[in-house]
Amino acid sequence: MVDWNDPDLEAKLEVVSVQLLYAIFGLYSWEYIRSSHVEIALLRRQLPFRWPLVSYITARLSFLIATILLAMRSSPFYTIVDCQGMNFVIMFWTNVAIGCSSTNLMIRTWVIWKNSRVLRLLLVLSSLGYWTLLTLFLASARSSTINGVCMIKFVNPAYASAVVIYVMLYDLSLLVFTVIGLLKMPSSSTLWKALVKQGVVFFIFNFVANLILLTLTRLNLNPIMNAIFGTPAACICTIASNQVVLSLLHPSSSHESDSTSSVKVHPLTTDVTVPW
Repeated sequence: MVDWNDPDLEAKLEVVSVQLLYAIFGLYSWEYIRSSHVEIALLRRQLPFRWPLVSYITARLSFLIATILLAMRSSPFYTIVDCQGMNFVIMFWTNVAIGCSSTNLMIRTWVIWKNSRVLRLLLVLSSLGYWTLLTLFLASARSSTINGVCMIKFVNPAYASAVVIYVMLYDLSLLVFTVIGLLKMPSSSTLWKALVKQGVVFFIFNFVANLILLTLTRLNLNPIMNAIFGTPAACICTIASNQVVLSLLHPSSSHESDSTSSVKVHPLTTDVTVPW
């Protein structure tokens, strides 16, 4: 039987956790640079600004800030003055990235249901509930320095589990409402099929990541194991959401010309105008 509270095991897990954080930092930095053409196009005014891009840009930039701070916190050359304050800032930017990533999907569902005020109100209330849980999770976290490493020592298990479960149900509801909304539209374009496929792929990636995180949280093996998959899950969520937006900003040629559709399809347009 493994003793998860054994100091030697915790020391090894801390090393693995730090290495994982550096891997996430490298992966996301590469992803950010690779897909930075949207921000560059906006700065050069080659791409018209639309308000839904605010959540896309905010999610990307917030998680970049979080990964940079995580790398600084884990650096052997960095002396931490206030562990609790440092982790609070890191978790703040991480939660902003997670919230904005789901908002990217919510905006698309919002636009599809443009004729239903009731559903739009439900989406707004669900989104507010999501952000409220993220705030409660942030406020409940406590950090301390263990073996010279600043890390999260305690998170209210109820808030942690509630956030993960809510995220999974929230993403599922967005997928269901998106599919139902698209089914009501008299269009058979490939862009319509792409919207459904993107929603399914995003949900699968996010569901698997959150399921692993929820399992570790409920097992409550030790503080390190409880939080070790938090950053990877946030990275998966952010990258998957960003790719959904990018695929709508730059549709493939099959989306632009659909001979089977009875509606003339322009880039990013079917019977409903996609806000990106």
